[in-house]
Amino acid sequence: MMDFGKKRALIIDDSPAMCSSLRNTLSNFGITRCETSNSANEAVFRIRQREFDIIVCDYCLGEGSDGQQILEQLRKSALIAPTVAFLMVTAERGYEKVVSCAELAPDDYLLKPFTAETMRIRLERVFEKKDVFAPIYVLISDAKPEEAIAECDRILNLKSKFSIDLIKLKGELLIALGRHEDARLLYEQIIAARAIPWARIGLAKTLSMAGQAAEAIETLELAIADTPEYMEAYDLLAQQHESLGNTELAQSILEKAVEISPNTLSRQSMVGAMAYRNGDLEKARKAYGIVVDKGKYSFFRSHADFVNLSRVLLDESKYDEALNIIADAKKSFDNTPELELAGSVMQSLIYQGAGRYAESQKALDNALAVKTAHGLHLSDEMSVDMAKSCFLNNKEDEARGLVKDVISNFYDDEKVQKLVRQMLEKVGRADESQNLIENSVSDVIKLNNEGVLLAKSGDLAGAISLLVTASKRMPMNVQVALNAAHALIVDCDRNGWNDDNMQLARKLIEDHVGKHANLEKLKKIHALFKDVSHKFGVRVA
Repeated sequence: MMDFGKKRALIIDDSPAMCSSLRNTLSNFGITRCETSNSANEAVFRIRQREFDIIVCDYCLGEGSDGQQILEQLRKSALIAPTVAFLMVTAERGYEKVVSCAELAPDDYLLKPFTAETMRIRLERVFEKKDVFAPIYVLISDAKPEEAIAECDRILNLKSKFSIDLIKLKGELLIALGRHEDARLLYEQIIAARAIPWARIGLAKTLSMAGQAAEAIETLELAIADTPEYMEAYDLLAQQHESLGNTELAQSILEKAVEISPNTLSRQSMVGAMAYRNGDLEKARKAYGIVVDKGKYSFFRSHADFVNLSRVLLDESKYDEALNIIADAKKSFDNTPELELAGSVMQSLIYQGAGRYAESQKALDNALAVKTAHGLHLSDEMSVDMAKSCFLNNKEDEARGLVKDVISNFYDDEKVQKLVRQMLEKVGRADESQNLIENSVSDVIKLNNEGVLLAKSGDLAGAISLLVTASKRMPMNVQVALNAAHALIVDCDRNGWNDDNMQLARKLIEDHVGKHANLEKLKKIHALFKDVSHKFGVRVA
């Protein structure tokens, strides 16, 4: 029997009486260091202050975030380690369906009523598994994925009863490293024995990475047919169809997913964005409206949700409603420069649509002043919105500059180019769109090639100056960033260690890891960064 005497627990329940009852339940098998929280915000505050070994959370917490949303916040924000046991407690018999739909499931869940002995047995089982995985978690935490894979294999050779979970983790690590062929073979072996949904989804990822979109789509469709509640399959299937230009089909797939699991607000946002790009304003408004309404208590709520909804209302000529949404955003969030800029841009467009031209000009002037004062880098959508406002307010130089910047940042992204074309059509400049986009793309390719040629000719200082300056102007352009990082690393390799340059190279790489982790060029430059660091005796993660 496990000794729970040294474990620290946190109970999250909106009922003080239930907190007291759960505390007594835990004390029955030795857990005496136990804290309680009656709300999600208080619980997160406590978790930030100290480490817990066990978190017992009620699924229904009254008004505010539910237990599943708390778990999502804790996992996605890395506020709890993989070694922490998270148990969900619920009286709802339908919670099993909630778990089957959730991308982030608790370690276990208990249906009320239950005994102290039942909870003890469940916790022992959870910690038994976590103890097996502990050395792998350490290696992952130390950024040693190859060693973590080797440890998975070592434990698998011991015939662990957690073999399926170990294989799942190994597959995820292989994909993260870009070893899609090794991952594919692993998933195919699993599927041959048993068609587990996560294995099919893993296989689809490897096929997509190998450029086999049709095969990936077929695999995902089979996964959905067998397990309709497995939500990740819908997201991946929609991404595959979108990449092939089948945007209306991608939208319908996401809509089906939100019918099954309507409380995942990030997916509602995806529906809104897809519907808006498809010109389906009614569904875009509905989706963004749900995000704004249900996101009141979400940890991931953002002023961007309000901006997205106001943009749809603007296109529907619902000017008063659109202005009210921006006013709500300013009441709901701290007045950061980012919110001030986004709100002013949208107000400028809404006033323009309503024929309130002086107010439109004033709002735009404020947005431009905020952008300059704070040196803000805009998202693609906000850049396009601001360019649209500039065109409508006869600031053509500023408008063209914004278009050039957004194309330069996303010069190989057809979605962004489509967004720019649609905007230019709306402001009566459709005849300019092709030249403006082609010239912007041509300029960035020319600049990038010039930097590469300088580096190849041995003028590393010139290449660094050109490419680093360009990367600051185009922070989302992965090719410019990687070429700048490469020049910085090569200069260090040839001319001696330069800590400032290598820190900048690290940042340029890390800024793009999230979106381009599987890009071969990024992997090679990251490996070069490590090799040069090791050459000079500098340890890197």
